Amino acid sequence: MQGFKEDFSYLDIVERIGYFAVFGGFTDLKALHRYENLRENIVHNILEQYASLKPLFSFVSDPSMQHDLETLLFRIAVGDRKSHSIYKNDISQPRGRELYKRLFAQRIITKEYSREAPLPKVPGRFLKKELRRYKIEDKILFEKNFTRFWFTFVTPNEEAIARGDFRSVLAQIDRELDKYISFTFENLSNLLIQQKLENEIITESGSYWDKDIELDLFAKTASGKVIAGECKWKNQRISRNILNKLEKKCEVGHLKVDYYALFSKSGFSNELLKHKADNLLLFESRDFETLL
Repeated sequence: MQGFKEDFSYLDIVERIGYFAVFGGFTDLKALHRYENLRENIVHNILEQYASLKPLFSFVSDPSMQHDLETLLFRIAVGDRKSHSIYKNDISQPRGRELYKRLFAQRIITKEYSREAPLPKVPGRFLKKELRRYKIEDKILFEKNFTRFWFTFVTPNEEAIARGDFRSVLAQIDRELDKYISFTFENLSNLLIQQKLENEIITESGSYWDKDIELDLFAKTASGKVIAGECKWKNQRISRNILNKLEKKCEVGHLKVDYYALFSKSGFSNELLKHKADNLLLFESRDFETLL
């Protein structure tokens, strides 16, 4: 993030998070021309530079393998990121494993390991069929935000972009950019909790998923405390309802939680601030200044 900080420190923190979500890991931030807003920077520094940037994403020399690789990375970018969700009729498991191996070796992707506990085996008791078929899966992450942006927005529209027709990709960006940035906001929130929790050392942090629930943040401390969190990259304040849903998720997942943490782009409702409990941690965009 250091290069990002040096080149975009003139932006406010909300803008900075958006720029980092798109341009984080870009080959040469200092070479970027500055334009009025993030959308204009995407147009002029990515879409109009498509021909010169495209070779950066040619990770293999075999054209047929390149096609499968692009398909795999597109599915990781827009899907649930679970390891086996990319296997469909057009990509076999052996082919997928080979591609994964190449991408890990080149540090294009990395793995987020599941922290779900295996289902307990009770002698004399058989699991239901759907539970016997259930497999705990890790998730795949892009090492660089810019690579994730490319395979989310550019790859699905590259024929039109190559012709200089940006209408389809800009329409998609206008619809989906906030959702795209929200994932980066989750990752930054997991870094922030490691800085902000007073008198505690975070030993484990990341998202959490199992067969019943998903959490944006699930952290543990050296003293055994557990924190569950929800992150909202929206232009509205977080209300008590979001906390209620987070508490319900933890109840369904049978997770014993000591602290609940909410991370908000746009702050919190007066009700939530007025009745804030001792076990509730609230973080808004200005708290991310120390990260970026």
